[in-house]
Amino acid sequence: MTRWLLLLVLHSAKCACPEECRCEERIVFCESRALREIPLNISAGTHGLSLRYNSLKTVPQGQFAGVQQLTWLYLDHNNIQDVTAGAFQGTRRLKELILSSNKITQLPVGVFHPLVNLRKLDLSYNQLEALAAAQFNGLRKLQALNLRSNQLRTLPVRIFQECRALEVLDLGYNRVRVLARNVFTGLGRLMQLHLEHNHYNKINLAHFPRLSNLRTFYLQWNRITMITMERLSWTWHSLHTLDLSGNELKIIGPLVFESLPNLRNLRLDSNRLSSIPSYVLSAWRNLVSISLPGNPWDCGRNVCALAEWLQEFGGRQDGDLLCGAPEHLQGQSLTEAISSGQGVCLPAAASPSLTSLPPLFGGFSTFQSETNNDTIYFGEESLSTSFTSPEELVTSTAGWDINAEDGNEQASLYKILAGSVALVLSVLIILLVVYVTWKRYPASLGEQLHPGGVQEPSRRPQHHRRHSPQPKEKTAVGALGRRNRKAESKGSHQTDGLVIAQEYYVDYKSSEPETGELLGNGSAYMLQSGGTRDCPVFHSKGNSYCFEKLYVIRNHNIISIFHPE
Repeated sequence: MTRWLLLLVLHSAKCACPEECRCEERIVFCESRALREIPLNISAGTHGLSLRYNSLKTVPQGQFAGVQQLTWLYLDHNNIQDVTAGAFQGTRRLKELILSSNKITQLPVGVFHPLVNLRKLDLSYNQLEALAAAQFNGLRKLQALNLRSNQLRTLPVRIFQECRALEVLDLGYNRVRVLARNVFTGLGRLMQLHLEHNHYNKINLAHFPRLSNLRTFYLQWNRITMITMERLSWTWHSLHTLDLSGNELKIIGPLVFESLPNLRNLRLDSNRLSSIPSYVLSAWRNLVSISLPGNPWDCGRNVCALAEWLQEFGGRQDGDLLCGAPEHLQGQSLTEAISSGQGVCLPAAASPSLTSLPPLFGGFSTFQSETNNDTIYFGEESLSTSFTSPEELVTSTAGWDINAEDGNEQASLYKILAGSVALVLSVLIILLVVYVTWKRYPASLGEQLHPGGVQEPSRRPQHHRRHSPQPKEKTAVGALGRRNRKAESKGSHQTDGLVIAQEYYVDYKSSEPETGELLGNGSAYMLQSGGTRDCPVFHSKGNSYCFEKLYVIRNHNIISIFHPE
């Protein structure tokens, strides 16, 4: 009896394995058999079914309903174009579904809803052009989703919101250009994200705040020209690896690497970087591996900060950095250009026109100008500013050429200090001129004296009138006339550039014969004051006069000049 039961079991097992397949315990291998249809007589107790490398074109509804113990199903490398809505009904225990390398162009919205225990779904290397917003609803235990190498152009908002256990998401090799801000909502456990080989031209890290556990981010071989972080509203502590190689990267925002404090591995090779700003270098504090070759590095003054950082970097570096500019250094490695003594990152020789200024401010001790390098010292600290061509000092976007921003900041500091020194010197010169003028011509005179000679007679102002000789007995009338003329002539009068200060017209009777002969009896004369200088004093009718020169005027013409010395 026992013998017959054993034979019955063996016969049943043999009948449970399709003729075209190979069976090992509860696993059925139907690979590379050129099958056009899925075999029907698969045992209900099968745990694994492989139909790889066949010629299947469709997955009919309810095809696997009788294999309820199935935990993994491989349908890759076929010609499947159509997957019906109920194709996977009755397979609640399925944990792994591979549909890669087929010709699937679209998927029914609810085709995966029965697979509540699914852990891995592979749809890579198909021809999917679009996905529905509810495409992956119900897959709460899904850990890995592969959509690599399709023709996706957009991703619906919150398409992965129910995939809360997802750890690996591969969207590489598609045609996605833009990522919506909430496209990755719900992926709080995601650890690895592939976005390489798409058509992104700009990446804003502010779109990824919900990926709090992401450790590896692949963005290589896109068309990214800039990577930014709008504001430092959060910090991406979990990210350890970032791959940006093979892009067109020129601009790195100032907050990008500040938001990645725990970054360990960074790839920036094969981009269009010519220099790395100092604010980026200062944020690379915890790197252990970096790749920078394949960029057109400008081996001028702007590369010195990067060269110094690489020299001090103790981690792994991939490849040599080759110079793309200036022309005489093209093709040389950065290390060779520095060691060859061609003036790269070497102190410049002092210029013969060095200017050293005394301290003008509290902390400003030395200001020294060199040929190619200007150093400004403040106490014990120093700043070095480098000046190259104007193009290298001009910033490009949003205000700042991100590649030369560090040099611009230092140049601005230099200009401010130089302008301050020039302003102080100008003020001192103006004060010196005013002081000398005041000392030479005091304010009591009212006006400055012209350094030239006496004004020509024909240019005398008409109010300098000749005084006819008056009889000595008409003293009252003469005194009144003299007072009027004195009031008119007091002050300063400017004629043709000659300034004459404090003029007096009086009648003068000289007590010396030679003076009388010179002046003539009764002639009018004019006194010119000497300011603060010592000058002779004479008295006339109760008045005292101090003068340096005495001008004798007759008929509105100066006929003689008397020097009392």
